[in-house]
Amino acid sequence: MAENGGITKKAAKQGLDLFFETLMECMAEGEKVLLVGLGRFEMKTTKERRGRVPLSGAECVIPEHRVMKFHASETLTDKIDEIGREE
Repeated sequence: MAENGGITKKAAKQGLDLFFETLMECMAEGEKVLLVGLGRFEMKTTKERRGRVPLSGAECVIPEHRVMKFHASETLTDKIDEIGREE
């Protein structure tokens, strides 16, 4: 990122840190974040459900909780597909 942008690594790290900090603040407030050409970040609440402990196989209840979801844009999906075809 620093090399492509012609900036120092320190400046690139500060920019990336600021982006993630802002994204987390928006997610904590329940906002959707749309990055045109990249995709959409949003928080969803999952319902309580039954699950299993992987090591023991014992049943457990997974409580309702919030998870961050990312939905890739069509532009990003097409770009990834294009790169995959080149390899």
